[in-house]
Amino acid sequence: MASDPPLLRQTPSSRASQGRERPFDFLKQFLARHSVPVSPEQIAPAEGTRAAVATVVALLPAIYEHQAVLAWAGFAAFWSCLIEPGGTAREQFRILGLFTACGTILGGVTSLIAVYPLWGVLPWLVLTGLMAGLARALSPSIALLCALLSCVMLAGTGFPAHRFQDALVVALAFGSGGLWAAFLCLVVWPQHPYAPARRAVGACYRLLSVMAGEIAAGRLQETVHRQNVRTAIERARGLALQIDAGHASYGMRGRLMASLAGAERLFTAMLAVEHLVETRGLDFEARGTLAAFSALCQHASDAALEPSPDLEHLAAEGLALAGTIPATAGPVGELVATSARTLGTLAEGLAQKARLPFDGELPRHAARLTPTIWQHALRLVVGLLATYLTSWWLDLDYGFWALVAVLLVIQPSGQTTLVRALERVLGTLGGGVLALLLTPFLPGSAQMLAAVALFVIGAIAMRAVNYTMLVVFISAQFIVVTEMLMPSQGIAWMRVLDNTLGSVIGLLCAFMVCPQRRGQDMDGLLQAAVIGNLRYVSAVLKREDPVTTDRVQRQAGIDTTRAEFARGSLPVLGGVSAVGERATQAHALLRALRRLSGEATLLRFDISAGLCEGDAQAGERWSATAAALEAGAPFADIAQKIENGDVMAEIAALERAGRKTV
Repeated sequence: MASDPPLLRQTPSSRASQGRERPFDFLKQFLARHSVPVSPEQIAPAEGTRAAVATVVALLPAIYEHQAVLAWAGFAAFWSCLIEPGGTAREQFRILGLFTACGTILGGVTSLIAVYPLWGVLPWLVLTGLMAGLARALSPSIALLCALLSCVMLAGTGFPAHRFQDALVVALAFGSGGLWAAFLCLVVWPQHPYAPARRAVGACYRLLSVMAGEIAAGRLQETVHRQNVRTAIERARGLALQIDAGHASYGMRGRLMASLAGAERLFTAMLAVEHLVETRGLDFEARGTLAAFSALCQHASDAALEPSPDLEHLAAEGLALAGTIPATAGPVGELVATSARTLGTLAEGLAQKARLPFDGELPRHAARLTPTIWQHALRLVVGLLATYLTSWWLDLDYGFWALVAVLLVIQPSGQTTLVRALERVLGTLGGGVLALLLTPFLPGSAQMLAAVALFVIGAIAMRAVNYTMLVVFISAQFIVVTEMLMPSQGIAWMRVLDNTLGSVIGLLCAFMVCPQRRGQDMDGLLQAAVIGNLRYVSAVLKREDPVTTDRVQRQAGIDTTRAEFARGSLPVLGGVSAVGERATQAHALLRALRRLSGEATLLRFDISAGLCEGDAQAGERWSATAAALEAGAPFADIAQKIENGDVMAEIAALERAGRKTV
């Protein structure tokens, strides 16, 4: 008698572990359904510990000399660890070197400018806002670098230097802190260069596990699943492709990219499953197989996080699950069996270090100053000026905290700004309460320094997990450092007040300065989504090779997701969306596109299983239609056909051997 498949065996300890994880799993799934990003697999305590050592050591001269200005060394060390990109030493040296060199100059210059009255500081704020806003046109790593350098410029307004020697002290303190952090990160305590990419790949499989579990429970959240998983896959792809082949890491990059290719195939299958469930329902047996597959994806996520995973065991689990699903299980069972077999085969190939095919193409970043970027820069400038004038009028002691808040809160999208503002206010309030609760236990500098170390560990460990948690620990850290070097009454509440002021002004600027006109951008986004999905349909019908089809599907998913986000929904408030006739039409078309993509994905699996031959002639026709739309052909007619379901019906009508197309 055959033993139970490994996936289905549970020990008492594993059941207890699952019981302990259930409440947190429920919270993760709830937040995922509402588009609040929480990535527990990105927790990095080792990086946090290294950052704590860098920050605490850099703060020692300020504590010993009792000079608050020397705390710039601690700020530089902490910010360097915060911006440290991971990956290869060359990339780390580039980012940390630029940050230290530029921050040293900007910190000193700002401290000189800060002594001038309004007419001297306001132009500097305009320059800061323009730099942070226009940097959005550059690559993400450089844009983040410019944002943090802008924070240095804003923080410098709180440390005026009345003499050139004082400004030189600020610059030297910042430079020494940055050099110390870079030396620690690059020479003394380098982290595993592939850890961020591995964690990102693990996040993809975890979200696939959430998706399969949600479908098994009958909760169909197709839009959210598409957005979350697609975003996670593209983020992980970018991290994996940053791994430099010149550092003997091509093999690791290939393994990560092959794992992502597997995640892409599983995502495709789950989209087809969700389409089937939406159109034809879900029986009890299919629920069980989906729940088992959800557990398998979670095991794959756990394996991705391990430096030396047990891939043989994962391969056995996947192949065993595929073998337990009977041939008469129906379309959902067939897709789950195919997915489990795909995952098992992938793990088997990775265990044997076989070269697996993957798509290594990453869209090149083109630096273009679009009207949206100019509008974002203008909002930042207005927000910084309004915040500085308000802080000056209210005579706030730490007004630069409000300036930093408005810089980080304002985003190109209004709804994203709202979410970021809420997260920052909640995080600051949480950090203030945390600092106040610990104050009775921090009688001296030694205890305060230990608390700072713990807060730095929490901030860096949580930086890629959730923005609110990051702000909690950063706020608590800066409150304690300020109490230690510049003691005064009510610092915690000043921090809360300043961040709330900056967040509110940032929110007002996002919705009042150059407000977004959804109608102007929405037509172009919808047209791009239609073109992408028609190309995907064409690739499936013409039976293009899997790598090419994956690439086309990726682009279609990205275009559709952009249109979904631009539709104006506010997920954190329960999905309040834009209203009106145009919004209703956009919603109907996007829903029809999702159903069309699901039907095309189902057809793709039928073709790969030998149940259908495809239709090359129809594929060429849809490819020509997409090309005509891109060249400026009328959009309304094809949009009407998609919305009415005519295109999907044409695909569904293709003959499938051995399957009913109810």
